[in-house]
Amino acid sequence: MPHDPASVLRHCAAGTLRRATRSLVRVYDARLARAGLTTTQFSLLRTLASRDEPVTLAGLAAEQAFERTSLLRALEPLRRQGLISYSDGPGRAKRVALTRRGVRKIAQATPHWTAAQEDFVARFGRSAWNALAGQLVAIVDVARDMATLEG
Repeated sequence: MPHDPASVLRHCAAGTLRRATRSLVRVYDARLARAGLTTTQFSLLRTLASRDEPVTLAGLAAEQAFERTSLLRALEPLRRQGLISYSDGPGRAKRVALTRRGVRKIAQATPHWTAAQEDFVARFGRSAWNALAGQLVAIVDVARDMATLEG
């Protein structure tokens, strides 16, 4: 396909990425529903599992590209289920940590996530996914830089 500078402007990056995300999240959500989680919840639990100690809500929001209020809404069902717990952090900060029940929930959900991941990568192509995954990390970095300059 020849390079058409005008086509770059016709395809909104935000809209295109959002459509791709919604489409793929539906597939992962259907698989993870078998374990009682959404893709967002599973991602948050796995992020917390990768930590040796509780993380501040502000730190988790920044890392996961969440607005603080959206993060709190996403975490609330996990707290109600006993999968995470809050504690006081430095100053007025709150920290969040994974509970033992949360660790068990990740173990229950991981086979469903793995099946979705393997199916997607097999259909999309391993090398294509590896290249795109690297590009998506770069997109997050560029967007964060843009937000810093805008804000």
